[in-house]
Amino acid sequence: MQDRVITVFVSVVATLAIQQLLPQQPKTLEVDRLVVRQELIVSDTGEPWEKGYEEQQIPRGIYARALHDGPGGLWVRSRLIKGEVDDPFDDRFHAIERDGTLRRTPGHISWNVWLDGAWRQMAIIQGEGVELSEVPRERWDGGTHPGRIRFQTFRPNHQEPLTDALIGQGMMSIGGGGYGGGGLPYPKEVLELWGGTMRSSGLRRPAAPSVISDDGQGDHVYAIVAVGPQGERSEPSPETPAKGRATLRWKGVAGADSYIILRDGEPVGEPVRIEGSKKELKDD
Repeated sequence: MQDRVITVFVSVVATLAIQQLLPQQPKTLEVDRLVVRQELIVSDTGEPWEKGYEEQQIPRGIYARALHDGPGGLWVRSRLIKGEVDDPFDDRFHAIERDGTLRRTPGHISWNVWLDGAWRQMAIIQGEGVELSEVPRERWDGGTHPGRIRFQTFRPNHQEPLTDALIGQGMMSIGGGGYGGGGLPYPKEVLELWGGTMRSSGLRRPAAPSVISDDGQGDHVYAIVAVGPQGERSEPSPETPAKGRATLRWKGVAGADSYIILRDGEPVGEPVRIEGSKKELKDD
């Protein structure tokens, strides 16, 4: 028994001695400048990529690499939350050619889906400079701001993106055309429509609401009016009777921004906005 106690004691002493000799890993690192020449990994596993998603390069946390033996970049997992005090949200894309000359298309934001072993673009928002025929190079300065935004999607069986809209310099072109970045003319007027027709769809008359329950305190009739984002109103729906103040349910109308509840032909309060395709409201 005494030998066993001595053995345990010696083991504990040896372990404590080794811990004292080994360098302790710091929990906090405070520096004035941090230079990372190749890679920066913020990950609870120590691995840059989520297990099973190495090919897709889905980061475990944050992974950044410098431009050394391949493309540099920053990969961020989950939400990217940015905040500032007394300064507006601001993302800027700077791009320049290696020789210092102008690059007309600094870059784009795209939504991608993993298909056929690679990330494939689904939709693109791209910033770019206007054509030199529109604003000559010698007139490019801090006052002309000769830039525009291009919106692109893809048509089935076409590998190149289709330009859906161009916005810039207070003018806009919309319409089908422009595979690979050309084809949709830059607008000369405030708004130009190409390759299609303009169709205006008014607000449909809502269907009659359903009465889910009522308080039984007296007869009423209810109807719904759809209201568009600019205040346009539909015809009232068919009326639905109730035995008292009711809880109503109705189906949303395409293009409607809010709804007016009519009780006995009179509005009940202000227009209401309710998320979802099926609306429900209790008349108190």
